Amino acid sequence: MSAGELFDLIMPAASVISALLSTWVLASARRRFRFYYAIPLAVGTLLLPLIVFPIYLVIMLYRKRSVSTPRWRYTLPLLYGVIVLAGTVIYFYLDRRSHG
Repeated sequence: MSAGELFDLIMPAASVISALLSTWVLASARRRFRFYYAIPLAVGTLLLPLIVFPIYLVIMLYRKRSVSTPRWRYTLPLLYGVIVLAGTVIYFYLDRRSHG
Protein backbone atom coordinates (compact mmCIF):
# COMPACT_ATOMS: atom_id res chain seq x y z
CA MET A 1 0.00 0.00 0.00
CA SER A 2 1.43 3.34 -1.02
CA ALA A 3 1.42 6.45 1.11
CA GLY A 4 -1.17 8.07 -1.16
CA GLU A 5 -3.57 5.16 -0.72
CA LEU A 6 -3.09 5.26 3.04
CA PHE A 7 -3.79 9.00 3.06
CA ASP A 8 -6.97 8.43 1.02
CA LEU A 9 -8.14 5.89 3.62
CA ILE A 10 -7.33 7.99 6.68
CA MET A 11 -8.49 11.40 5.43
CA PRO A 12 -12.29 10.88 5.80
CA ALA A 13 -11.93 9.51 9.33
CA ALA A 14 -9.59 12.33 10.33
CA SER A 15 -12.03 14.90 8.94
CA VAL A 16 -14.96 13.44 10.88
CA ILE A 17 -12.91 13.30 14.09
CA SER A 18 -11.83 16.90 13.54
CA ALA A 19 -15.47 17.97 13.01
CA LEU A 20 -16.61 16.21 16.19
CA LEU A 21 -13.72 17.67 18.18
CA SER A 22 -14.51 21.13 16.83
CA THR A 23 -18.14 20.74 17.90
CA TRP A 24 -17.08 19.75 21.40
CA VAL A 25 -14.73 22.75 21.58
CA LEU A 26 -17.57 25.08 20.60
CA ALA A 27 -19.89 23.62 23.25
CA SER A 28 -17.19 23.80 25.89
CA ALA A 29 -15.81 27.21 24.93
CA ARG A 30 -19.22 28.84 25.10
CA ARG A 31 -19.18 28.28 28.87
CA ARG A 32 -15.78 29.93 29.31
CA PHE A 33 -15.61 32.62 26.63
CA ARG A 34 -17.83 35.02 24.81
CA PHE A 35 -19.39 33.74 21.60
CA TYR A 36 -17.06 35.72 19.36
CA TYR A 37 -14.07 33.94 20.96
CA ALA A 38 -15.68 30.49 20.91
CA ILE A 39 -16.37 30.48 17.17
CA PRO A 40 -12.74 31.10 16.09
CA LEU A 41 -11.60 28.41 18.52
CA ALA A 42 -14.05 25.94 16.99
CA VAL A 43 -13.16 26.81 13.40
CA GLY A 44 -9.46 26.74 14.25
CA THR A 45 -9.91 23.29 15.77
CA LEU A 46 -11.72 22.17 12.63
CA LEU A 47 -8.97 23.40 10.30
CA LEU A 48 -5.85 22.89 12.46
CA PRO A 49 -6.78 20.39 15.18
CA LEU A 50 -3.24 19.36 16.10
CA ILE A 51 -2.30 22.98 16.80
CA VAL A 52 -5.41 24.68 18.17
CA PHE A 53 -6.84 21.87 20.33
CA PRO A 54 -3.77 21.52 22.62
CA ILE A 55 -3.68 25.30 23.01
CA TYR A 56 -7.37 25.25 23.97
CA LEU A 57 -6.73 22.53 26.55
CA VAL A 58 -3.97 24.61 28.14
CA ILE A 59 -6.26 27.65 28.21
CA MET A 60 -8.97 25.53 29.88
CA LEU A 61 -6.56 24.62 32.68
CA TYR A 62 -5.99 28.25 33.63
CA ARG A 63 -9.35 29.84 32.87
CA LYS A 64 -12.24 29.44 35.28
CA ARG A 65 -15.74 28.71 34.09
CA SER A 66 -18.13 31.56 33.79
CA VAL A 67 -20.99 31.46 36.24
CA SER A 68 -23.78 32.11 33.74
CA THR A 69 -24.70 29.45 31.24
CA PRO A 70 -25.53 30.67 27.75
CA ARG A 71 -29.04 30.41 26.41
CA TRP A 72 -29.59 27.42 24.19
CA ARG A 73 -26.36 25.93 25.43
CA TYR A 74 -26.35 22.88 23.18
CA THR A 75 -28.52 24.07 20.29
CA LEU A 76 -25.88 26.17 18.55
CA PRO A 77 -23.07 23.57 18.88
CA LEU A 78 -25.45 20.87 17.66
CA LEU A 79 -26.42 22.96 14.64
CA TYR A 80 -22.74 23.73 13.99
CA GLY A 81 -21.87 20.03 14.22
CA VAL A 82 -24.63 19.01 11.82
CA ILE A 83 -23.57 21.63 9.27
CA VAL A 84 -19.87 20.74 9.50
CA LEU A 85 -20.47 16.98 9.35
CA ALA A 86 -22.91 17.36 6.45
CA GLY A 87 -20.37 19.48 4.58
CA THR A 88 -17.66 16.90 5.22
CA VAL A 89 -19.84 14.00 4.06
CA ILE A 90 -20.97 15.85 0.92
CA TYR A 91 -17.38 16.79 0.09
CA PHE A 92 -16.12 13.22 0.34
CA TYR A 93 -19.17 11.85 -1.50
CA LEU A 94 -18.61 14.20 -4.43
CA ASP A 95 -14.88 13.53 -4.35
CA ARG A 96 -15.35 9.75 -4.53
CA ARG A 97 -17.96 10.11 -7.24
CA SER A 98 -15.76 12.31 -9.44
CA HIS A 99 -12.87 9.82 -9.35
CA GLY A 100 -15.00 7.04 -10.72
